[in-house]
Amino acid sequence: MNGNVHVTINVNDGTKIRATEDDEFHAVFPESIDLKITDRCNIGCRMCHEGSNERGDHADIDVPFFDTLRPYTEMAIGGGSVTSHPRIEELLERLEGRKVLANITLHEKELSANYDRVQGWVDKDLVKGVGVSVHSPSDERVRDFAARNTNTVLHVIAGLTSLDTVLSYGDMDMKLLILGYKNWGRGAGYYLDNQKAVDEGIKDMERTLDGIFNKFKVVSFDNLALRQLNVKEHADEDAWDMFYQGSDATHTMYIDIVKREFAATSTSPERYKLMDSIDDMFAKVKGTMDYMV
Repeated sequence: MNGNVHVTINVNDGTKIRATEDDEFHAVFPESIDLKITDRCNIGCRMCHEGSNERGDHADIDVPFFDTLRPYTEMAIGGGSVTSHPRIEELLERLEGRKVLANITLHEKELSANYDRVQGWVDKDLVKGVGVSVHSPSDERVRDFAARNTNTVLHVIAGLTSLDTVLSYGDMDMKLLILGYKNWGRGAGYYLDNQKAVDEGIKDMERTLDGIFNKFKVVSFDNLALRQLNVKEHADEDAWDMFYQGSDATHTMYIDIVKREFAATSTSPERYKLMDSIDDMFAKVKGTMDYMV
């Protein structure tokens, strides 16, 4: 129970069902957290909204709020390059000890360079799901990893990832997460230089949505992509009511333990100093994103 919400999650495939006897959902702690653990990354993506680089800092993982997390909270761990953090496995073990469901997000190059290590975490059940940010068509290491691990999710960015790259994985019965283009960090400068291409890429992806739906086992979106791609126009009303998870900061939040701050989302300009209690932090950001898709 989370406030007035009864939440069921299938720990094998990630399916989540919320139910309440009231007219609205009112959570008191976050079900899902985006956690940034490092600013270190040597890939140098020009559009990185986190601004990570090869000299970036690693976070101190000895933060008290970890001890206040509820079992079965979903923790999406990212960076930077998560595998570069010297204490990443210690963190995964700590979260597993609290029955927190840890997922990690990797660039395709990072997965390729750390394939066996990441597979080991999956095999030991320290990592429940692996998000792979893909940028090149049909990378063989990504395809092999996804074939071995059904909880692999491809991450693509509206307006940035080419449709050729997206559709090149459409023969594998795979899960796809489409993220909105974040005009934030280095992404803001990239957008200034490439606005026409990004905007046209978003329009092209919207026009291709129905075809994308037909090629993947699961297609999901963050709220930014839902707005940018007008996804509601491509879904019937019953499906939308069943699957839409609500505004950001109603059940989710963002925490950056590198800078020791938290916010509603990774692109929220309003940031707060890290607190010792996850409930206190969630109460601070809950309901601050007042839009609905």
